[in-house]
Amino acid sequence: MADPVNELEHAATEHSTEVAHGEGHGYAHWYEDPSVWVDAAVALFFVLIVWKGVHKIFAKMLDDKSRAIEEELDNARTLREEASALLAKYQRDQREAELTATELLANAEAEAKTLHEESAQHIEEMVERRTRLARQKIQQMEAAALKEIQLTAADVAASAARELIAGNLKKADQDALLRDAIDGLDRQVH
Repeated sequence: MADPVNELEHAATEHSTEVAHGEGHGYAHWYEDPSVWVDAAVALFFVLIVWKGVHKIFAKMLDDKSRAIEEELDNARTLREEASALLAKYQRDQREAELTATELLANAEAEAKTLHEESAQHIEEMVERRTRLARQKIQQMEAAALKEIQLTAADVAASAARELIAGNLKKADQDALLRDAIDGLDRQVH
């Protein structure tokens, strides 16, 4: 880096040489020329800036700004990584939820099919059982009706036989039959 003080001296020397040789604006002496004073003031300003360390203040400000930008970039990088991880987690959860939903749907369909088959089988068994019970009832009712018909026929036949016997037998024959029947019962009991 060039030293500003040396540059200022060099510029002043060149300017004074020009003035002394009659070049420039036509001033008799170099110190009468305002551009010399402007140049000197600018050079002095830069010397004071360097001497007081203003450049260090600007450098510190730039370093601080650089650190702040770096921290923001690190924070943005961290947030991006967290967002990527969160996105991956949500995508994984979505895939798992889709798999679970597919499994649940398949299980529900299989269970519905099984229940349908079981209910069809149950209905078939129930119809078969009721048919068998109905046949048994019909057989029982037929047997009861047949027995009742037989009893009624026996009663009718016995009544008819009594009437015929009573009408055809005489009183003495009836008494003899009655005694024979009582004696037969007596023998069967004892």
